[in-house]
Amino acid sequence: MAKRRVRTTRPRGKARKGPAKRARPAKVVRRGDIDKRKMYELAVQGVEHEIDFVTREFKKLTGRDLRFLREDFAASAAAACEFVKRHRGNRAVALDIDKPVLEWGRRHNVGAMNEDQQGRISLLLRNVMTPGREASGVDAVAAMNFSYWVFDTRESLLNYFKIVHRTMKRDGVLFMDAYAGWDADKLLTERRRVYAKGSHFTYVWDQAEFDPFTNRIVCKIHFEFQKGPALRNAFVYHWRLWSLAELFELLKLAGFKKTTLYQEGDDKRGGGNGVFSPTRGKAEHCASQVVYLVAEKNGHTRTESPGNPNGLMIAAADLLDSLSRLLREAGYGDSAGGRGGGSGSGGDQAAG
Repeated sequence: MAKRRVRTTRPRGKARKGPAKRARPAKVVRRGDIDKRKMYELAVQGVEHEIDFVTREFKKLTGRDLRFLREDFAASAAAACEFVKRHRGNRAVALDIDKPVLEWGRRHNVGAMNEDQQGRISLLLRNVMTPGREASGVDAVAAMNFSYWVFDTRESLLNYFKIVHRTMKRDGVLFMDAYAGWDADKLLTERRRVYAKGSHFTYVWDQAEFDPFTNRIVCKIHFEFQKGPALRNAFVYHWRLWSLAELFELLKLAGFKKTTLYQEGDDKRGGGNGVFSPTRGKAEHCASQVVYLVAEKNGHTRTESPGNPNGLMIAAADLLDSLSRLLREAGYGDSAGGRGGGSGSGGDQAAG
């Protein structure tokens, strides 16, 4: 099972036929050559692989294509942008409370898209506890890179899961990641060289503090360079280390009918092979692994075609939910068929 602390890049595909291109020598990155958010995207995020997984599993679970995605704790909205670029019918909304990082994503990620794609994505400076009308009625929600661990009490995390549950369509799916294993609460530092976009630098993952009584953990990301001083504390996270069992229990309490654990396959060399599959029976235990949790709102009724009676019933129920929400916002109070309600309170979100 995987020893990697975080996903880095999309798994390699089949070898390309024809003569190989000669690789250019990697540029030695100095501090100041590249900003920390770009280094974060290169070292930590694998949005191509992530969106591959989300769209594929959503289709398997619901029998329909994923077309409206919300990225919570979105930071630079890299995943939302990748999703929109996949299909001309895809729409996405990205939520974060950190204005500078949202604006960075607007300039660098949204700005790199064409006009049509830019018209199908919204970056909102908004707390995930109050997603609002524009971010409701989504097909799926992605909460990745462990950022939901900023909720450090059962009450606050349960409230977040409840809000996700009621702001998705009736066959909606929540996708999250987590890390686990017997190294998860250890004080440790891991270094990994990053070769990407013609440049290379060293990514440092630092589990700096852990309180075994509260499960509060402080994790830091540093960047080191062959030339120049290191960039220390580029990102610092104050989280609660949630166990997988706790997450499954809270998702059930929030109303999700089924949650599935996806673990990464073994590459036979002590690492991960990039292929995540549903865990059948007892989960494999190892020192360190990144996993996906996939929570289904309804657990699941497939809507395989417009002629499917179940699909029509779900579509009608979604319409009633939308009408009910609009009536409440217009001041008419609760209406029959609605599953909405006021948002609970929560803590700050992680920016990265």
